[in-house]
Amino acid sequence: MKLRAAFAFAALVLASCPGPTFVVQQYNGPPRAREEIAILRVNGNDTVRLVYLDNEDVAVPIESDSRLHIEVLPGRHSVGARGQAHQALVETLVFDAQADHVYRIANGQTLRVFEVDRGSDAMIRDVTIDPEPLPRAPPPAPPPPPVVEDAGTPL
Repeated sequence: MKLRAAFAFAALVLASCPGPTFVVQQYNGPPRAREEIAILRVNGNDTVRLVYLDNEDVAVPIESDSRLHIEVLPGRHSVGARGQAHQALVETLVFDAQADHVYRIANGQTLRVFEVDRGSDAMIRDVTIDPEPLPRAPPPAPPPPPVVEDAGTPL
């Protein structure tokens, strides 16, 4: 809920002041040094819309010349995003954030999470963790041997 209020405030600030980079802290406690956090970047001019981060609603409209930096702790994160502003389908993506790295969701054939250059925003590498294929079902167990009735001992 705290994160939702922060995003509502971010939307208000971004709507009134085009051009800034707004920073939201996704973790509890005091702000941390750049070397201790990762950033999930959302560009206002992007066709990708972030809907949730780690099951928290973060759907905030951003001016086209603004961007949002969400500070996250290193570790595994899941994001839900839409490829187009009007697309109803929300895709879930998973990635491992590393401290002092910047990430952005990009739209290609499918949505993917990329590490990007902090200054130029150029894509460096795809860091999306693809879902593990479902394990194969084990083959069925062989049927038990037929039961042979004992006819008794002959006389």
